[in-house]
Amino acid sequence: MLLLAQLRRELAALPKSEPLRASPSPEAQAREDKRRQLMRTLAEIERRINEENARPKKRYVSPATREEVYAVYYDGLRRKIEDRGTENFPELAGRKLYGELTMIVTVNHDGRVLETEVVESSGNRTLDRRAQAIARGAAPFGRFSDAMRRRADQIVVVSRFKFTRDETLETRLTSR
Repeated sequence: MLLLAQLRRELAALPKSEPLRASPSPEAQAREDKRRQLMRTLAEIERRINEENARPKKRYVSPATREEVYAVYYDGLRRKIEDRGTENFPELAGRKLYGELTMIVTVNHDGRVLETEVVESSGNRTLDRRAQAIARGAAPFGRFSDAMRRRADQIVVVSRFKFTRDETLETRLTSR
């Protein structure tokens, strides 16, 4: 925004162009070239600002996140995923799948899961895919509170998923 304001001041400080002159002086031509360059730069900055403003605001939830509104929401999300994973424990050909993986879950303000991404595999692609399906299937997680919504359109949670021998799913917030 500061750069935008600076460019506008520079543009306003340039003398007015004289398009009616048949052969402009070299100084006038240089000023006109500078004016065109400033206008292109100004248009590019405005385009980038508009693009950035159109993107959803994301909030990354990590162990360092202290705000109560996010902690409460994450706890509900974690419990829903764990319950879903325990009820639908991953199997392949009748055999339980055990292991740990780290996944990023992106949740929209309306509680829908927008994306799941395994960032550290369990070593078993089937287990990784089932874990993603469990996270997506546990949604929706509920709408963001007004306090959360003021700060973010989406939250991004990095979580450790552990499928244990006692056939439960444990999730733990991790720092990546």
